[in-house]
This record gives sequence, structure tokens and C-alpha cells, in this order.
Amino acid sequence: MNEVSGRHSAVAAFWDWWGQRGRGLAESVIGGGPKDDLVAEMSAHIAAIGAGLQWEFAPGPAGGHVLVVTAAGDPQLRAPARAWLRAAVPAPDWSYADLRQPLPDATDTELEFAGRRLRLGDFVVAAYRGNTAIDVAVQHPVFMDIGEEEAAQLTYLALDSFLGEEMVETWIGEVSWPGEPPLDAFPLQHLRTVVADFAAGFRTAEGEPQWVVLQGTGPSGSPVLALAQVPLRQITFPLFDTHVAVTVPYADRTPDGLPGPGSLEALRGLEDRLSEVLGADGRVVAHQSSDGVRLLHAYVDGTSEAADRVAATAAEWDQGDAQTVVTPDPGWALVNHLAG
Repeated sequence: MNEVSGRHSAVAAFWDWWGQRGRGLAESVIGGGPKDDLVAEMSAHIAAIGAGLQWEFAPGPAGGHVLVVTAAGDPQLRAPARAWLRAAVPAPDWSYADLRQPLPDATDTELEFAGRRLRLGDFVVAAYRGNTAIDVAVQHPVFMDIGEEEAAQLTYLALDSFLGEEMVETWIGEVSWPGEPPLDAFPLQHLRTVVADFAAGFRTAEGEPQWVVLQGTGPSGSPVLALAQVPLRQITFPLFDTHVAVTVPYADRTPDGLPGPGSLEALRGLEDRLSEVLGADGRVVAHQSSDGVRLLHAYVDGTSEAADRVAATAAEWDQGDAQTVVTPDPGWALVNHLAG
């Protein structure tokens, strides 16, 4: 059995178990019952879907319970987690998520950590807006008494509690955890409003990522012109774990090597056709042009045949030999240079 078939079988087995036994065990544990059977069986089923996936229960925003199965920041596991979620079977009083949700009462929530009780409302943060992300410095008084690793764990736990995992991974850039509160710090509970306002500037009216123009200089000294979606992060499309690079030469070029009017329309047409053949299985997320060559970056669901469809479409290019290279890249590392 290959990896894809194995994942599908494990996902189906989980939802069968959940419907027949798991949900009842979970409700018993939430009500105060013994948890050993639930932990052992749930952990075994989740590990079969993807080793390293984490699971937890959370209160639902409108009552009930949420079962969260999350990659916990590991890009290799986002596709298995999303595959699990897409197969979810509805049940009364239950909802499901593959990303940790913000806590509805995070400010008043207390945590037990290393024998201490900590109030989330005591966290403060300083936020620094960048081009496409917000860097943050998160602080709590307990950081003066614990090690770096513990402070880092608490920092990310607090960020997820107030923002939710999706907002953290999409819009938060560099994260630090100083021992002393920054001079411009404010209560962490207000960071969500800051991030939401920042993110709104990069969304279309339909909620799609905006595109930004980037300029630079290539290895030869020639100018490079690029367009990229913002945010350029895999969490926006968790199933798209495979990079497809399409390199096409263009015949009409300006003196500095960028596309001229005679080729620009054809390049736009190619991108439109690639988007059409990708459908729901992938997306063109960026392209860059320099020295008479355009490199288009697409990401696809590696379990689909989308990469083959892209290669077949690119082969029809009539202004030179098109090249298509397919590379597994669940972390979208191959477009980091365009992430802003």
C-alpha cells in the first residue's frame, strides 16, 4: 500500500472508530470519566494518519466541543491534517478543525505549566509591522524564572490562544520572548485586532490573497520583476505540498530583458491556462521574469495528477522550449525569496 492509499485508509478508519466508539469515549472523558482508553485509541488512530500530528479538545464557539487535529507548525503534516478534516462526519454538539482555534475567553484562562499557574491575560506583546508579516516580542513575568525553551513554548501557546493557529502561521513573522517587557508593549489580547487590520490590506473583496510586485537584481546583474501572492505561505492551501516550476523563454523582450508587449499577452494567457487546468488541485502563486525567461511557481496537491496537466499545458508554449520541474516542497521553501 502506497503512502496516499495508506493515509486514506487511516482517515477512513479514524472516522469509523469515532462514530462507533471514539465520540462516546470523548464525551465520557469531557464529563469527568477515565481517559486512558480514549488517549491510547485516539493517539493510535491519529498517528496512523500522520506520525507527529497532535490532537486536543476545545470548547466550541457556540457551545459543544471541537476536536482539533493539528500539524502544530510542521508543514509536512498539514496535508494529512487537512485530509482528516475534509473527511469529517457531522455529529451533534461536535465540530472539527485542523488548526488550533482562538480561545473565546483567553484573557481569563489560566494555564498550569511546570508546576505554576499562569494567567493568559498577563502576557504582553510589542508588534512591528513588516512588508507582509508582523514581528512580535511576547513577554510574561514568569520568563525571568524559566529557560528559553519553556519561554518559547509558552509564547506560541499564548499566541495560538489569542489569535488561533491559522492567523499566527499566516501573518506572524519573527517571534521573540524577552525577559523584560518591551517599552512599547500592550496586552496580548489586543494583538488580534492589530493582525486582522494588517491582513485586511492583503485580501480581495472575495477573500482571496492579493498580489504584490517585487523588483530586484539577478545573478547576472539584470533586473528581475516578480509578482507573488500575499501571504505566500502553504497554510493558505494546506494540501498543495508539491512545487511545479515552469520556465518559459519569451521572444519579445525589452532592452533590460523583461517581457515586451508582444510576449506579455501570451505569458498572461499561459498563466490563465495553467490556472484552468489546475482547477481545485493547485494554484499559480508567483512568477518572476529576467533575461528573457519567465519562471512560474505553482503548488499542487501531490496526490493528484495536476503536475502532469501543468507540464502538458506548458509544452504547448510556442516561443521556445518550456521546462517543467516537479519538487516535493510542503513548506513552500522554494518561494521563500518572494515572500517579502
